[in-house]
Amino acid sequence: MSDQPMDSRPKAVESAEVLVVENIWGAAFDELAEHYSVSFDPELYKDPEALKKSLTGVRALVVRNKTEVDSEILRAATSLEIVARAGVGLDNIDLKAADQEGVVVVAAIGANARSVAEHALALAFALAREVPSLDASVRQGEWDRRLGIELANRTWGVVGLGATGRETSRLAKAIGMDVIGYDPFVSGDSKIIGIDEVVVDLKDLLARSDVVSLHIPLTEDTSKLVDGKFLASMRKDAFLINSSRGGLVDEDALFASLEDGTIRGAGLDVRAEEPPGPHPLNAHPKVVHSPHVAGLTEESQVRVTEMLADEIKLVLAGNPATKSVSAHKLPAK
Repeated sequence: MSDQPMDSRPKAVESAEVLVVENIWGAAFDELAEHYSVSFDPELYKDPEALKKSLTGVRALVVRNKTEVDSEILRAATSLEIVARAGVGLDNIDLKAADQEGVVVVAAIGANARSVAEHALALAFALAREVPSLDASVRQGEWDRRLGIELANRTWGVVGLGATGRETSRLAKAIGMDVIGYDPFVSGDSKIIGIDEVVVDLKDLLARSDVVSLHIPLTEDTSKLVDGKFLASMRKDAFLINSSRGGLVDEDALFASLEDGTIRGAGLDVRAEEPPGPHPLNAHPKVVHSPHVAGLTEESQVRVTEMLADEIKLVLAGNPATKSVSAHKLPAK
């Protein structure tokens, strides 16, 4: 299903029980609107003051990754019971403040794992076969036949073994790659489908992998995890794939590593600033870009909206959430 507005969607209204402030909709939300008053205002996140004024009487707030659900927003929403995040990243939601205000926070855990995993492989294939530059060459009237490389029989290193990391592992294994994984919250002897080996040392993974993909949240501990030291530990012919959060990568360090041949290339679906400001990475020939769309497929949006609608109905009916990522499964209010 499309992520673009449709005429059938409810317009913004002054008072609603469910407020959708980013571009997310689906048939499950149409059904939700049969039971609760729902307002769809996909640009409202851009104006925090207007958003705060619109929260009167709102019991459920639906966001993607652009809405800053901070302590001010949460305090202003005196009727708020649940924040529903269309995705899994939570760096735009102040979970501590939500816990203090007694608001349940749910996320669409696993709903877009397949989409993100497929996109990670798409970026890797595009790098391995130089698809963007070959496409540009043909469009310019050239016929520059170059050697690419195969990913089969190489090693894919997965950093983060949550739902997207495991799905990426499964797909990489399916195309004939050896897959090793690292996750500080998973023991080295864990048996995970699609993983040949779970290593306990990140440097070990970096030294052995032809492709390294990131599947971890952005936190104080992971901010700029991919720095000069990280990149220097990778193989010189390796690709870096980031479809998680742009802040995981020190972009200046990545640029320097691409320039001096420390790594072979990078596939970036996310950036530290979105859309990115001027930076030499933007036009670097060894980088394949996409605009934070790894999780956006017709199929994933059906799963996401169904999951969020189910969680909203549970909480507003006084039942505990099943996908809570905060301290509460029921609102304290």
